[in-house]
Amino acid sequence: MDASGWAAWAAAVTSLATLVVTTVVGGRRERHRWARDALTDAFVAFLEASWRHSDTAGGTAGTDAYAEPLLAEYREMRSQLTRLRLLAADGVVDAGESLLRRQRQVHDVPAGPERDEALAAASRARRAVIDAAKKEMGL
Repeated sequence: MDASGWAAWAAAVTSLATLVVTTVVGGRRERHRWARDALTDAFVAFLEASWRHSDTAGGTAGTDAYAEPLLAEYREMRSQLTRLRLLAADGVVDAGESLLRRQRQVHDVPAGPERDEALAAASRARRAVIDAAKKEMGL
């Protein structure tokens, strides 16, 4: 084989190596991008359900008419927390579980000062989830 033949083989091997490296690195980037996007979506959905739950509970003024909407938002939070368990670190999950417990307390106490106190505790727990989410995402 002459020099041009060796050069062609070298070019082909180099091209194949470049293709493999690009595919592997690109695939990893895509997986990381997907995981980050899925994690962001789970955080947003979890927190939005928490805020809706608190908003609904804050407007109940002692009526039972909001029991089902409160329960629906609580269920949504539980569902989103399952997604967070799959995607996030333990610190985030712990903060999410704490918020879920606080939201349940909001649901369980009667309207009035006790509920106001439970809503304030839920708000603090929500802030802890936000802080944990930012840390998890490197923000």
